[in-house]
Amino acid sequence: MVIKDLVKRVLGYRMGGSYLSNMAIPPGWNYQRYLEIYGEVGWLFGAVSLVANTAAAAEWRAYQQLKRGETKDLDDHIILDLLDHPNPFQTRYQFMLLLYSYLGLVGEAFIVIDFNRLKVPAQLWLAPPGYMNVIASPTNYISHYEYKKGSQSLRLEIPEVVHIMDSNPANPYRGIGAAKAVSTEIDAEYYASRYQQRLFYNDATPGLIMEFPETPPAEERRQLRDEFLETHQGWRNARRPAFLWGGAKANVIALSPKDMEYKELRNASKKVILAAYHISERLFGSEVGSRAAIEADEYVFSKYTINPKLMQVRESLNEGLCPLYDDTLKLAYTNPVPSDVAVERTNNREDFKAGIITREEARLVIGIDAEPEKGQTFLLPFSVIAETTKVITSPKVKQSRWNDVQKEAYWRGYIAKTESQERGFRRIAKALWEEQKKEVIANLTSQTTPGAVLFDEKEAVTDFDKAFKPLIMLVFELALKDALRGHEPEPVHTESYQSKQEDVLNEIALKWIATRSLTLAKLLNGTTIEELRVVLAEGFAAGESIPQIRNRVEGYYTKANRVRATMVARTEVIAASAEGNLTGYKELGVEKVEWYTALDERSEDCDICSSQHETIYTIAESRGRIPAHPNCRCVWLSIVE
Repeated sequence: MVIKDLVKRVLGYRMGGSYLSNMAIPPGWNYQRYLEIYGEVGWLFGAVSLVANTAAAAEWRAYQQLKRGETKDLDDHIILDLLDHPNPFQTRYQFMLLLYSYLGLVGEAFIVIDFNRLKVPAQLWLAPPGYMNVIASPTNYISHYEYKKGSQSLRLEIPEVVHIMDSNPANPYRGIGAAKAVSTEIDAEYYASRYQQRLFYNDATPGLIMEFPETPPAEERRQLRDEFLETHQGWRNARRPAFLWGGAKANVIALSPKDMEYKELRNASKKVILAAYHISERLFGSEVGSRAAIEADEYVFSKYTINPKLMQVRESLNEGLCPLYDDTLKLAYTNPVPSDVAVERTNNREDFKAGIITREEARLVIGIDAEPEKGQTFLLPFSVIAETTKVITSPKVKQSRWNDVQKEAYWRGYIAKTESQERGFRRIAKALWEEQKKEVIANLTSQTTPGAVLFDEKEAVTDFDKAFKPLIMLVFELALKDALRGHEPEPVHTESYQSKQEDVLNEIALKWIATRSLTLAKLLNGTTIEELRVVLAEGFAAGESIPQIRNRVEGYYTKANRVRATMVARTEVIAASAEGNLTGYKELGVEKVEWYTALDERSEDCDICSSQHETIYTIAESRGRIPAHPNCRCVWLSIVE
């Protein structure tokens, strides 16, 4: 979509005309004052910075909105690179931090888009809200935006500006921030702290009344006053003795203990400020609470403070930035609301006791290795009873071929199961890359060359292999079980299912799993080394300093965590599931399988997989064919003649 088309679309949407009015603020306060007071009032700084830092840390992803409500992840879209490097002087985190700070202080932020010669967004800049004007139109609601600083002004058209704001009922053209709602309390906190400072600066003594039996001449009065102030005023002169002559007396105007108590006044201001930003005092450590109470506060803060802010920015970017690339392009953020760990653990425990999940699956849910260390002892509740499923020596399949409805239903169930298994892979991959990033950044010095290898590849391969192998083993086993159970066989009491499964794993699977895991570890780390060399070469070619190159490396690993972790998780789960299914089918005597291409890949015209749809292969021919490419989600359907 070209810019002119977008302008026509936006300006073609007519609303009731209205002219711009100024943001209503207390006398003496303007946009600049709201931004300055941020660095002068401690609780305001704490509240705004907590919200801004937390929201700025959110991860973003891009996807394409397809027909029938389906979506497609776009891991390498240019809009993600733009968000990671919005302009030459700010990282994504710095950019977002300033954006959310503007929202927290004045309730609005203006993103100005700089286009390249191809009319594609090339850079993003944040304009200080105090310099931006929204120029109203009597027919099209908004005519344009104006950036004005001093005598200079710049006209900005509607597609060049993404205006994000908290709704202001008194002025729909401009936002209103939480700081406006508590400006009285901010004022009180500011002046109370300054007054208290001056009070203690003067030794907590507000003043004296000097009493003389007779009125001294004017010159003498002035001399006495100057001498006394010079000798006794200020904290450096506190407690110095005073000597009076000629019958003079000093009468102290003392403050009562109640007058000296600013604690309650400042505490009241603090509570109002934090309430306006929906923040509990426990999150600052100023109020003691149990761990459960703090976790509850974090949950409420994430759900009712951070999530709405992220949603606000997402909707504005989806409306004002994404259509400049494609009408179907959308942005989404990682949900910041933490899961209820206690509920998850309870459900996990109950699912295990009920026999719904295995011990290995239960261990993965709570974030630990599927395989325990050798020699560990486990206690099992009395309600857990081991059950062995009998193996079939002569399976009876109710149906030899699948109809289209059954195929689609099977695929959807299969993908839903594999998607739940991807979480463990993503968690492990992100943790591995995070540790590797720390090692790489620590090894970046002034002596680093563009071709340097910044981490121990051999050690990394060993770590990756050790971490991925139990996961691949578990997915393979579950797929094998599904294949053996999927044909509803008549039980034959000649051999236990567990024994048969172990035989299959020992004879076939272990070698494939070990080979797959080691190959994956080598491939990932070899690719990382090559890509890091490109990152270093680009940084050195641009004449960047080591801190700037470190920022490049940070950006590379951030993208790796977002893009590669998802790709690795999906690809490896599908690979292990496909091999597990094929192994199970072979044990059942199935000789042929049918390639079923994923629905989303057929709708996107994936040439590789679409050409294979419903192709028949023998078990031997099918080995290693799925996944056909990264992120492939095709499956094998068994065929019994």
